[in-house]
This record gives sequence, C-alpha cells and structure tokens, in this order.
Amino acid sequence: MLENAWHQGTGLHWQGAQSSLRVLPVVPSGDNADAAAVWMACAHLQQQGYPVVVLDGTEQESDAAPGLQDMLQPRQGYAFSALAADLHNPLSVATLPAARGMVQLQHKASITGERPLDLLYRYVRNHALVVLWAPAPLLSGMLQGCTHTPIQLVPAQSRNVLSSYRALKHMFIGCGLMPRLVAMRPAGYGLDTVLKSLSQCAMHHLHTEPLSEQFDPLQPRQLQRWALQCLEHSETVYAPQEAATAGSSALSSSPAVWSH
Repeated sequence: MLENAWHQGTGLHWQGAQSSLRVLPVVPSGDNADAAAVWMACAHLQQQGYPVVVLDGTEQESDAAPGLQDMLQPRQGYAFSALAADLHNPLSVATLPAARGMVQLQHKASITGERPLDLLYRYVRNHALVVLWAPAPLLSGMLQGCTHTPIQLVPAQSRNVLSSYRALKHMFIGCGLMPRLVAMRPAGYGLDTVLKSLSQCAMHHLHTEPLSEQFDPLQPRQLQRWALQCLEHSETVYAPQEAATAGSSALSSSPAVWSH
C-alpha cells in the first residue's frame, strides 16, 4: 500500500539533518492550479515529517522580500549558517524568492568548478527536499552535472504548446536532461492533448521521447503517490566532504531517465 511505501527500503525516510538532501527542479507551466498542486504535494510531505523549502526563481529578492541572495551574501555583521526547518505548521511551505541567488550560484560554480547544487547544500541542509521552481533558462544552469530529470508542468491551454516546447528544448540542450512531463488534470478529463502534443514535438524534433504522466491532484491518493515520486525523482546532493566519493558512484549506478 502507498502508506507503507514511505518507510520501506527506499532510503527516503528522513530522520533529521543528514549528510545529504534531495533537490527537485520544476519548470512551471504558468497555470495557478499547477502551482497550487505542487504546494499541496509539498505540504503532504511535511505532514509525513519531510521539511520542504521552495526556492522560487520566478521571483526576485528585494528588501521587502529577502531570499536566496540574502543567504549567499548576508548583510555586514550577520553570519548566515543554514535555513532552519520548521514543521510546527506542515501546511505552510517555506518559500523564498531566489532568482538573483540562482544566478549568483551559477556564477560562483563557473569559477570554482563545483556544481551549483553542491554550493547550495550548506544553506538548506536542514531540509529533506528543496524544490527549485524556475523558468527553463534559469533552471538549466542550476542543473549542471546532475543526472536526474527535472519536472516540467504541462499547461492546460493548447495555445501554450509552443512556449512549453521551447522550455523543454532549452532544458534538454542546456543541461542534457529531458524533462519529465507532468499534466495535472481533473478526473474524467481524458488523455491530455497538450501533453500528447508536447511529447510528439520532442520526439519529432529532438528524437527523444520524454517520460510523461497525468494525474488528478484533487484525488488524495494520487497526490500522495505523486508527492512520493517527487522524492524518488529528485537529485541527491551530498555534504561537501562526501560529494566527491558519492559523485563517482552515482554516475555508475544512476537509472535511465528517458523512454523510447
């Protein structure tokens, strides 16, 4: 049963601050309903004891709304260690503006030769899952050196197929990872035409068929199943002292991420 899957031998049972965390990259569709479904999935994980933080690359940091940039460059006289996790209100998912911070992480990574996600670890290490919510041009740069596929949410309107394909192509070319397409539709909607069209575009122009899935986020069991998949499909990021040894073994054991 699904409820038991949280604690079976999957390695996903989180027991507080550890030497690794999970990072889930998500390309938004632009639909408010999709964003709400992702936040519901995050809240469900928190109810299970997995603290989640969302780094929102669609929003810029500011004095009124500090975020990732402020963690990377703390103000004078203030030493930032790591963002604290809070599960007292699991329905409230921590969300921080992160557009400028993601750019800074990528710039620093290009200088040091490290992965942007490895540089991010120390700031969010108290969480079980970090959701990188950002448009494709920004998100692809964060995924250099990653092996697990990002998620791309599929919009409901057919007029957005072209822009969605451009985002998919940007991810595929920019970081070498074909996104996993996810359509969130009500029960009885039928096979999503936008999902089908987007998959066909990728196959025709990029000669690679993306993994695709469709589910109803208003169905509790489907939402729970997808929340678990978010953990399973996320990238594992290790503490700096363990990243080197873990990286070499991950390359030899990572599963295939494309279907044909």
